[in-house]
Amino acid sequence: MTDRPLSTAGPGLFGREETLAVLRRFVDSSAADGASLLLIGQPGVGKTALLDAVAASARNGARVVRAAGVEFEADVSFAGLHQVLLPLVDRLAELTDHHRVALSVALGMSDGTPAGRLVVAAAVLALLRSASADQPLMIIVDDLAWLDRPSAQVLGFVARRLEGTRVGFLAALRTAEQSYFEQAGIPLLQVSPLDESASADLVRHAFPALADGVCRRLVAESQGIPLALLELPRELSDEQRSGVETLPTTMRLGRELRTIFAARVATLSEPTRRLLLLAALDGSGDLRILRQVDGAGEHDALGSAERARLVSVDADSHRLTSIRDI
Repeated sequence: MTDRPLSTAGPGLFGREETLAVLRRFVDSSAADGASLLLIGQPGVGKTALLDAVAASARNGARVVRAAGVEFEADVSFAGLHQVLLPLVDRLAELTDHHRVALSVALGMSDGTPAGRLVVAAAVLALLRSASADQPLMIIVDDLAWLDRPSAQVLGFVARRLEGTRVGFLAALRTAEQSYFEQAGIPLLQVSPLDESASADLVRHAFPALADGVCRRLVAESQGIPLALLELPRELSDEQRSGVETLPTTMRLGRELRTIFAARVATLSEPTRRLLLLAALDGSGDLRILRQVDGAGEHDALGSAERARLVSVDADSHRLTSIRDI
């Protein structure tokens, strides 16, 4: 199944040799005896690029089914499961009547009394076993935290019971995001930021005309996050990329990076968002000024902002600084 190697040439895959080796073994083991794996990493670190590489490789010998959690469907029961199973509904007829009816009702394909969660999960496992009888099956799910809870619970149940099948389950989750899968006991693979050498290779590959000094600045600003390495240069003018014009003191974020930061801020409490706004307006980063304006509780409020990797608080210097790793 791995006659086609997992490529290192795609965007975000520079410096991923060790990670790709693990994924290559996962593809082999899932095709032979079933396997599950969960990718964990910061937003923009390249998890989707790795999922793409696995999908491309697995298609050489397996049927690949892809799905992704979507924010506006997070409250719709079994919306995620519907994504996963829709390509396989032609195999429903192979299930027992009990399982076929349970899945049909859960997926909104027929009317009836909803079955219990355990029955639905058992029906999904039976369907996947049937679908993989003729050809290995690879299920790939991105943005796992946005899956509706019923789908997450069912897929978590299934992912722990794939031994003896020819089904692979690979999913991606952002670091620090809450998900049912964190307690599911599925093997984890941490996707870390790129090192300096791989970061430079990636940005040079995407923007070969960059001046040396500009490349070094972008590598430092991006902190090993592939999305930042690919987005930040696009916000520069040709003169800035070539080194003719001085780079701005503060690098401008592209649309995707702004979306990531906005999503992080949206999860914070109102007091924390207010403090971040005050800090941005003040510009000094001096916590003593924030204390005078907003009272003595700012450390508790800023703790969640630190955990979301938006700021860093230095207790010794009483200063607040931004974090640039996306």
